[in-house]
Amino acid sequence: MVIVRKSSPVMGSAAVALLALLILLEPQPALARKLYKYQDANGAWMFTDRPPTTDMPVEVSPLPVRDLPTRISIRNRGAPDAPVLAAVNDYYGPVEVEISAESLKNMRAEPPLPVRVVIPARTELTMVALKPVSARWSYSYQVRAVLGDPAATHRPEQPYTPPFASGQQFRVGQAFNGGFSHQHPQSRYAVDLGLPLGTPVRAARAGIIMEVAGDFFDGGADPKYQSRANAVRVLHDDGTMAVYAHLHPDSIQVAPGQRVERGAWLANSGNTGFSTGPHLHFAIQRNAGMELVAIPFEFAGTDGQGITPVAGMSLTAH
Repeated sequence: MVIVRKSSPVMGSAAVALLALLILLEPQPALARKLYKYQDANGAWMFTDRPPTTDMPVEVSPLPVRDLPTRISIRNRGAPDAPVLAAVNDYYGPVEVEISAESLKNMRAEPPLPVRVVIPARTELTMVALKPVSARWSYSYQVRAVLGDPAATHRPEQPYTPPFASGQQFRVGQAFNGGFSHQHPQSRYAVDLGLPLGTPVRAARAGIIMEVAGDFFDGGADPKYQSRANAVRVLHDDGTMAVYAHLHPDSIQVAPGQRVERGAWLANSGNTGFSTGPHLHFAIQRNAGMELVAIPFEFAGTDGQGITPVAGMSLTAH
């Protein structure tokens, strides 16, 4: 779920290095930025990311390009020469964030790095303060972030209802450990259901809409489509999350933060992202400690008892 790039340290008396971080959703356009350092008329050192209006000599250092994710950010709530790094979680569910040092020169971190914190939904938390201990300091750091709370334990109240309307029956295409695309930890225990294009997708379990992605219009077997599937993520009461993916463009019926009950209409099935034809990709995931993994689950059979999905079987919703 997370791609992390190391930042490059900027050496000098005022050095700032930021990370590049992507989480699920498409990043915002990257903008080239610079750090300007100069002394004001009183001799005080000034730091800014905008070109200053001054006759004093100005030191200019490049800042690494940042690709900020849609709902996670790291912000400096301190000063340029004494940064206080806070993590902002704008998801409607918890996120585990880790900040580690790539390079600290003549600086100390309080608390010592690495530091790992679970940020509750819609919350900002201060994670670390970096303090110079002598001249010519510099720093660079790395950030990892994974959706979910590692303390979550899968405890469904009952087997999951098949994610389509009552009375409908559809075939399981790819099931657990499917050879085509279910070999990654995030999808190892996923199932692909043969829902025709435009079939209403229903919630298999109650929860909170944690995130939605609904702006993609194409798909195919090319790897370039792997991060371009429309999807809905539902956070369950036990901290696990259901993912409904490959949804039809502009069909999503829910919004982040909304509570949905079992059987609620979430969206329509589609063919977006890494897909060879219309279907619904369904998985239950949890944060296993800075790693998002799929976990086994059962669907409710015709008698209400749990059954493990197997490729080729037909499922009927009741």
